[in-house]
Amino acid sequence: MYHKYGKLSLLIVVVLMFGSISSTAIAHNVYGSTGLINIPTASVAPSGSLSAAYHLFGGDSHFSVVLGAFPGVEVGLVSRFDDSVPRFSGNVKVQILPEGEYPGISVGLTTDHDRSSVYIVGSMQLGLPGIRGHIGFGSGQFSRGFAGISSVLNPVTVVSNDRKISMPVTTVIVETDGWRINTGLSLKFSPELSAKVLVSGFKDFGFGVSYSHRF
Repeated sequence: MYHKYGKLSLLIVVVLMFGSISSTAIAHNVYGSTGLINIPTASVAPSGSLSAAYHLFGGDSHFSVVLGAFPGVEVGLVSRFDDSVPRFSGNVKVQILPEGEYPGISVGLTTDHDRSSVYIVGSMQLGLPGIRGHIGFGSGQFSRGFAGISSVLNPVTVVSNDRKISMPVTTVIVETDGWRINTGLSLKFSPELSAKVLVSGFKDFGFGVSYSHRF
């Protein structure tokens, strides 16, 4: 236990050291909600937007879709393939307080074939622009609480004219979903296309790819 949380503390320090000067872009998490890797944040998908994603996480494949249904309201649908058997779940999140001088606050509901879980989550910039903290708790899968921190390394896409190399907007992520510690990098290549490289529980590697469109 000591070594586990010692590693988490070290990773959070690294994230804070490399914080940059931009707000974190809205991202699509494993379970079909705006969030980090496996946890939701107080952000919601923009109204009229649609995002589709594939994640390999914890050895399972997850296909998900998130719709910005109304201002401050998003809905998601996820198909998880465990041993080649698809399992479906849905979720809805409502933002009750946008982030500003005070933390943004959202509430959500997640349902699958055998249980429903509710949660409340808060998100806010932590000191330097580009560094945001997230914390929440709830029932079911959220009963142990969850927390995370995200930090933008480069706030804009960097292009090298000499070698024509484009570096995507990169965000470092560290989180605990109450059951394990997850870390990763989010790479935003364009307003529509993004990807993630993930490590779950310091042992399982994974990745994600998402595409978003706004009508």
